[in-house]
Amino acid sequence: MHQGSITLVTLVFLLAGCGTSGNLVIAEATDETQETTVEEAPAVVSFSAPRDCTEILAANDVALLGNRGIELIAGPGSPSNDPIYVEGQTPEELVGGLSCLFAVPGEVDTGVNIILGTAGIDTSIRPTVIDELLAQQLNVGQTPDGALTYWKWGDEAIVPAIHNSLYGDAWYSALIQPGGRESYDLGVSLVQAMRAQTTQ
Repeated sequence: MHQGSITLVTLVFLLAGCGTSGNLVIAEATDETQETTVEEAPAVVSFSAPRDCTEILAANDVALLGNRGIELIAGPGSPSNDPIYVEGQTPEELVGGLSCLFAVPGEVDTGVNIILGTAGIDTSIRPTVIDELLAQQLNVGQTPDGALTYWKWGDEAIVPAIHNSLYGDAWYSALIQPGGRESYDLGVSLVQAMRAQTTQ
């Protein structure tokens, strides 16, 4: 072997069964270290519909709202049998989901109102949901994890802050009155919290 060569030859004997004859395998190893990169498959999550409004957010998220005096006021699992919308079902309820009203008790008409909604969706109703969101002339975007977003900041006078995230398997929404940038940012964080709470 040439002195300058740094190639090592390794002989490996493999015995077949209990016999005495074997196959000779020659493997070459070099001084260059070859790194093998193993790519992890992305985690697969699936939507698990909450049974009622007590399951739409994790306990720590409910506690954060509670620190601001905001509690679950209406919706399945709440102390009230009143509907979220007096005039009829919410968009999420119309496709088999649920909506939940969070507010400061006694200040529903004058204080902060947060309506959170979620619904499972599939390819049969997804186009209809998208058309309805586009009809509201909302801004369109996308989250880092691939959800389509339909949103607007609103204002502190009349227009509520709205944020919708539409995944392949579920739709999440937050509507906060009064609106404005601070309310919108809260809506985004609550939608993210709902997604984390309702996926496995």
